[in-house]
Amino acid sequence: MFPKLYKIFIIIMFAVSFVYAQNGRISGTVTDKQTGEPLIGANIIVVGTTFGAATNVNGEYIINNIPAGNYTVKASYIGYQDVTVSNLSVNAGLTTRLNFELTSSQISTEEVVIISERPLIEKTSTNAKRIVDSDRLEELGMRGVQEVVALQPGVVLQNGRLFIRGSRPDETGYTVEGADVKDVLNRNGGSLVNVIPDAVQEVSVQAGGYTAEFGNANAGIVSSEFKTGTNNYHFSFRSETDNFGNYPGDKFLGTYSYGYSSNVFTVSGPTFTDKLKFFLSGENTFSRDNPKFFSANPKQFSDGALWDTTKIFDTGVSGGNRNEYQILKWGDANLPGNMNNRYTANGTLLFDNNPLFLRLAGAYSRTKSQGMNNIINLFNTDRLAMNDVSTLLLNLKGTYLLGSNSFIEGLVGYYDYRGKTYDPVFGDDFLAYSDSLAAAKFGWVYSNYFSDPADYDFYGFPFSRPGANLTGYTKDHNNYLTASLAYTGQVDIHALKIGGSYQRYTVRRWQVGNPGNFLSTVRNNPDLARDSLATLISTTLFANFNNYGFDVFGNETDEEGLFAPKHPVFASAYIVDRIEISDLIINAGLRFDHIDMDSWAWVDPRLPVFDTRTNLIPDSAITKGDKFNFVSPRLGFAFPISDKTVFHLQYGKFVQAPSLDIAYRGVFIAAQQLRSANLFTNPIAYNPNPIRTTQYEVGFGHQFSEYAAFDVTAFYKDIKGQIQYAIIPTAPGAFRANYSAFVNQDFATTKGVELSLKLRRVSRVSGSIDYTFSSAEGTNSLSNSGLGSTEVNRNVPTVLIPLDYNQTHRGSIFIDYRFDKDDGGPILERLGLNMLLTFNSGHPFTYSQWTGLGQSSAWTGGLTPIGTGDTRGRRPIGPINSAKTPWVYNIDLRIDKTVTIYNLDVNFYIQVFNLLNTKSVINVYDKTGNAYDDGFLSTTDAQTLIQGDPGRYERFADLYRAINLENRQAAYAVYGYDLFGAPRQLRVGVWINY
Repeated sequence: MFPKLYKIFIIIMFAVSFVYAQNGRISGTVTDKQTGEPLIGANIIVVGTTFGAATNVNGEYIINNIPAGNYTVKASYIGYQDVTVSNLSVNAGLTTRLNFELTSSQISTEEVVIISERPLIEKTSTNAKRIVDSDRLEELGMRGVQEVVALQPGVVLQNGRLFIRGSRPDETGYTVEGADVKDVLNRNGGSLVNVIPDAVQEVSVQAGGYTAEFGNANAGIVSSEFKTGTNNYHFSFRSETDNFGNYPGDKFLGTYSYGYSSNVFTVSGPTFTDKLKFFLSGENTFSRDNPKFFSANPKQFSDGALWDTTKIFDTGVSGGNRNEYQILKWGDANLPGNMNNRYTANGTLLFDNNPLFLRLAGAYSRTKSQGMNNIINLFNTDRLAMNDVSTLLLNLKGTYLLGSNSFIEGLVGYYDYRGKTYDPVFGDDFLAYSDSLAAAKFGWVYSNYFSDPADYDFYGFPFSRPGANLTGYTKDHNNYLTASLAYTGQVDIHALKIGGSYQRYTVRRWQVGNPGNFLSTVRNNPDLARDSLATLISTTLFANFNNYGFDVFGNETDEEGLFAPKHPVFASAYIVDRIEISDLIINAGLRFDHIDMDSWAWVDPRLPVFDTRTNLIPDSAITKGDKFNFVSPRLGFAFPISDKTVFHLQYGKFVQAPSLDIAYRGVFIAAQQLRSANLFTNPIAYNPNPIRTTQYEVGFGHQFSEYAAFDVTAFYKDIKGQIQYAIIPTAPGAFRANYSAFVNQDFATTKGVELSLKLRRVSRVSGSIDYTFSSAEGTNSLSNSGLGSTEVNRNVPTVLIPLDYNQTHRGSIFIDYRFDKDDGGPILERLGLNMLLTFNSGHPFTYSQWTGLGQSSAWTGGLTPIGTGDTRGRRPIGPINSAKTPWVYNIDLRIDKTVTIYNLDVNFYIQVFNLLNTKSVINVYDKTGNAYDDGFLSTTDAQTLIQGDPGRYERFADLYRAINLENRQAAYAVYGYDLFGAPRQLRVGVWINY
C-alpha cells in the first residue's frame, strides 16, 4: 500500500502538467497620462510573485497563467511616477483588463495607489460564466459548493440533484484546480472531491458554451479553485454549531438541533523561501440528523390508550413471537441511528521560479455515515448499514515560459476512491451477518442457524427486530491517472492554444447481496464448498454476487476476462484560437474526443448466450463495446457596443459518455437478468453510445451606473442519445423471448432566458438578483422513467413532455447591508446583515388513479415509484406531467460582527436557514396532488383491510397517520425523497483570522 502511494507521489512531484486552462491573465496598456503616447518597455509586475511583463512598441503587455486570486500590480517607467493597483481580481480562464496612465516625475514624485474594484460586466468571456469569489461565499455562509451553484441562473436543485439548463445530472462536469473530478459512475452526477468553503478562492459555473478545451460534460462545468499562499503568514479558525444544549428533540428559539458542528482551520504563507508558498485547510463536519420536518408520536391512540405507555404486541404474522412487545415511542425532529462524520483536507503548494511554475494541489476526505431512513428500523439501530468512503486527489500543474508570448503547460493527476458498505457490528466478516451463533453473543435470537429474527408486525407495520441484518456487503476501489499537455503562443492578435489530454480509469466492485443465503448454502453443501467454493458460487450463489476487478473471493484481480476491472479511457485533442481585436474577442476552436467506455457488447444482441450451469458468458458470445471518435466545433464572440455594453454569441457541439454505472455490472448479474422472468428496474447497457448536444447562446451585459449592471442570456439546446429503459426482442433459440437493457433512445430540447443583476456596494448596500425562465421538454426525465410504459404497453416514448425537473421560474434575491471599518461607531462598526430570498415555481408531475395494492405492502399505502423503480402500477390521469407542484419560497438570514482582539480579527455570526420555518411543499403524492394525504385510508381497499382483520389492523389507521401522513415514511421508502423542504436551522459560529 505505502510503496505504491510513495511511487505515485514521486511521479506527481516530478511531472509537469495541466488539464484545463484554470489560470487567468492580465493585459492592458501603459501610456503617458498627459499625451496618451504609449510607453515602450514599461515594467509591470505582480507584487509578491515573479509574474511580470514589459510593454511592446504599442505600450501593450500581457501577463499569462496567473492563479485565480486577488493581487497587487505595479507599473513603473524611468522618469515617471509608479502606479500600484491593489485588490485586482484575476479569474480562472478570463482576461483581466488593466490599463495604466503614468505621470511624469517632473509633475509629481509620489507613487499613485489605486484600489481596484471587480468589474460589473465581464467583457472577455464569450459565454455566460458566473463567478462566486471567496468574499461572497463568506457572506452566503453556505457550507457546500452545491448550494452555491444552485443559486446561479440556469441551475435547478431538486431532490438533491443538480440540473443545468434542462440536462440530466450526469451531464454536468466538475473540476477542482483544473483536474476533472466528475463522478462518471453515478447517474445523479456530482463531484468526486469534497471542497472546504474556506479553502476556495472562487467557484465558477459555465452553463454551457465553453471552449474546445473542455469536454465530457454537455450541460455545464462547475470549477473550484483553491487559495494560494502569499509572502505573509495567515491563519484562521472557524467553529460553528446548531446545538445549544437542545439536542435531541428540544427547541431553542423555536428551532431544533440536528447535532451539527463544523470546525475548520487554514494556514498559509512562505516556506523556507519566498519562491515556495503553501496553503492548507482542514475541516471536520459532524451531524446527527438530516434536517427535516418530523413529529413525535401522538399522545394517544384513537381508542384513548396512551401512546407512550401502551405495550404493542407482535401479531406473529411475520413469524415472530406473539409474546414480545415494544412501546412505539419517538421524539420530535430527531431519530436515533443517523450519523455523518467527515474529515477533509485541501491544500496547494506553489513553486514560483520564473520561467518555471509548479503548483501541487491535493484534496483528501474520509467520511463515515449511517442512515436511519425509516422509522420501521427504530428498534434495530445497532445494525444500520455503515458507509465508509475515502477519496484522494493529487495533481501537479506546471508552466514553462518559452518567452514573453508563449508557454507550455501540463498536468499529471491521480485520484483514488475507496468505499465500503457493511454491517457495523460484524464489519468485514460478512459470513457472520446472519449467523445465529455470532448473534447470540449480543443476545439476539434467530429462528434457525441462518435466518434473521422475523420482523415485528405491529398492526400491519413491519418493524425490524433487534439483531436482524439490514445490509449486504459492498466494497469499491476506483482510481484514475490523467495527463495532458498544451502549448499557448501569442502571435499578434491571436492567442493560439493546442493541447490534448488522456484519462484512464480502473473501476472495481465486489458486492454480496444476501450474506445469509451465502452462509446457508455453504453450510448445506460442505463438500462442494470444500472442493470448489468458486464453482458453488457460480452455479448456486450467482444471484448474490456482483463483482468485477475482484475475484469471487473479494481479492483484487487484473486478469483479463469476465471478472477484469473496467478501464474506461477518455482522450482528447483540441485547438483554440482566441483572437482579441481591441475589445472584440473571438474564441474559435475544434475538439477531438476519443471515448472508450470499456463496456460489453453482444456479438448478436438478439441472441445473448450464457452457460445455464456456470452462469458465465462464453467468449464467442460477447465482446468489447465500440470506441467512439467525435469532432466538435465551438465558436464564441464577445464584442462591445459601447464602453458599458457587451454582447456575446456562442455555438457549440458537445459529446460525452453516459454515466458508466449503466454498463458496469458483474457477469453473474448479467446472467441473472437473462435467465429470470422477474422485472429488473436497473438493467445493463450493452455497447452504449455517447450523448450528443448542440447548443446556441446569445446574451448581452450592460452597466447602467457606476454601481449596477445586468446581463441577459438566452439559450437553446438540442440533446440526443440519452439513456432509457428498453425491451430487446430476441431471435428463435434464445433463452427468453426478450430481455431488458438501457439504450440510447431519449432526446430533449431545452430553452430559456437567464437574467442577472449586480449591485456593487454603495451606501453600505450590495446585492444581486438572479432569475431564469426556462422550458425543458424531452421523451423521458431520467434513465428508467419510461419503464412503466415500455413494460405495460410496449411503447417507446417519442412525444416531448415537460421534464420532471422543469421549473419554469426560478431565482434568488440577495441583499447585504454592512458597516465598514471606522464606520457607524463602536457598536455598528464592521457589523453586517444579509438576507437571501430564493423562489421557484413548482415542477411537473402526473396525477394517477388508484389501482389497488397489487404487490405493495399495506403500510406503504400502495404508493408506486415515480421516475425510478417499478412504475408498472401507475395509471396516469390526463397528459404526462400536465400538473405542477406549488411555488416554493425561502428566506435565509445572516448577521455577523467583527472585532479586533490584539492582532486577531474575530468574526461572530448567526446563520438562520429558512427564517420563517416555512413548510415548503417540494413534492406531492401523485394520487392526491398534495403532500399531506396520499388518499389511501379513504379507499375501499384500506377499509376492507381494516374491517376484514380487526385483530391485526385494530390501530392500523392511527399508525398510518402518525408514520406516513405526518412523517412521510412510506414516501421515503418508495419515492426515495421527502415531500417537504428542510425546516428552520439556527447556527452560531466564530471565525478567527490572523
